[in-house]
Amino acid sequence: MNEFNWDNLRFFLAMVRAGNPSAAARILRVDHNTVRRRITALESDMGARLFDKADDRYALTDEGETLLGIAESIEAQAVHAQSLIGGRDIAIGGTVRIGVPDGLGTLFVAPRLAKLRRLHPQLSVELVVTSKHFDLSRREADMAIIVGQNENKRITTRPLTQVVLRLYASSDYLARNEKITTIKDLSDHDFVSGIDDFDFGPALSRVLSSVEGSLNTTISCSSIVAQLKATAAGGGLCCFAKFIASTEPELVPVLPDLVRFERDITLAVHTDMAQLARIKAIADFLVREFAEQKPLFG
Repeated sequence: MNEFNWDNLRFFLAMVRAGNPSAAARILRVDHNTVRRRITALESDMGARLFDKADDRYALTDEGETLLGIAESIEAQAVHAQSLIGGRDIAIGGTVRIGVPDGLGTLFVAPRLAKLRRLHPQLSVELVVTSKHFDLSRREADMAIIVGQNENKRITTRPLTQVVLRLYASSDYLARNEKITTIKDLSDHDFVSGIDDFDFGPALSRVLSSVEGSLNTTISCSSIVAQLKATAAGGGLCCFAKFIASTEPELVPVLPDLVRFERDITLAVHTDMAQLARIKAIADFLVREFAEQKPLFG
């Protein structure tokens, strides 16, 4: 066997997490042909095929699954060594990818990144704003802000805040439609919602079913910002946190004491990375920012 190239494991892990050579190349910032060559070289060193291609996705073979556990263990040890040897003594810098839900990322976290960089000029932050859940165990992000709790024992979590969601509508919409004085009245109104993950939908449907009502969704948007704009323009009622609704002066709360939903906002970090200086610096910063802005979430 030729001398083993340990760096090929980095390409292997990127391939596993991204799903195909092109996506892995974007993560590693190399050409996709480089990813293919590195995977081929690794398979040659291993004497086994590591991936089976199905359409545009590359699924791990049994041998690939075995190598994945070993490669992740090596990666974890490298991260641990970095935190023990260099994490305390070097300036806080490097690149950190943060996964954040749509509304939180765009309207709360992004406006605070300049402040973070003033504190730590050598940091580079990649903010990934999306409606999907991040799988930190697959290193889709270095850390993530999640709605709800995490049950993966390999993930370290810190509570950030508890957010209260309420119904809002534009003053124009409310002036043009039937008055809303009870929960039962909601079934006569239009709602703006998300397409794939309507967070308050099931809970609100249960509230309405208790008074023999139903949820009439007439506009569905894939992003919370689009929902916000559609609601502010008079599209119907929608559920928002105060920090989101307050960005549109036209919005007013509807039955705020009767219809409210609470969600935990949590910071999640892969346990292997939790002690890295740059990760701790960002985590501490986010905890402080959420604490200082707590009224926005109540």
